[in-house]
Amino acid sequence: CWGNNDAGQLGSAATASLAVTPIAVDGSKTFASLAAGANHTCAILDDASVICWGANDYGQLGQDSLDAVGDGVGASVASTPVINLGAGRTALALAAGDAHTCAILDDYSVKCWGSAGNGRLGTNDTVDVGDGSGPTVASLAAVNLGTGRSARAITAGAAHTCVLLDDSTVKCWGNGADGRLGYGNSNNQGDSAGEMGDALPAVSLGSGRTALAISAGALHSCAVLDNATLKCWGSGANGRRGSDS
Repeated sequence: CWGNNDAGQLGSAATASLAVTPIAVDGSKTFASLAAGANHTCAILDDASVICWGANDYGQLGQDSLDAVGDGVGASVASTPVINLGAGRTALALAAGDAHTCAILDDYSVKCWGSAGNGRLGTNDTVDVGDGSGPTVASLAAVNLGTGRSARAITAGAAHTCVLLDDSTVKCWGNGADGRLGYGNSNNQGDSAGEMGDALPAVSLGSGRTALAISAGALHSCAVLDNATLKCWGSGANGRRGSDS
């Protein structure tokens, strides 16, 4: 990893932006995939376990503490245990936001941890997860995606989360400012009781349209549709929606 390293997000045990340094993990494990947040990084290892390093102000590293990892002060990446995702659970995909992390688990359910501000964890409250004072990642119930629904892809913005479901629909929750959730308003979703599950509608992508892929920026979200067109919603500042308005 390379770039800014003020919180150890490069995993190099130094807080300066230095030359690229290989990251070591415990034992003989290697890396399978990565997700980078604002100031933390998470990886799925070759055994489908998950480890995170960098800033940990809200528990986004999933270690049930607020201690940073890889910053040269606290634990190193190599000495940090993998996250306990729940009995027998492993990960298929990751997404990292400004201060939260989400994973699609091997049963196609979703868990999110770290800052719960604006409902970005999809837990129907604003209680942080993994910080040592609230719920642990292991004890956390999976996000209620709706009756019979499961996840196929996930993405995280600064303070919102979107998921591509098994029926090719999209649901988003968290900070709704600027319309980034796609529901035609600026309301938060997932921060109060009764807002998730069947109560959370799919984003209307247009008549008969479904999604093939999703991606979220800090203030906006985009989807590749089933006809290979692209739609983006949320903040249009700096032209990020590509709509010339």
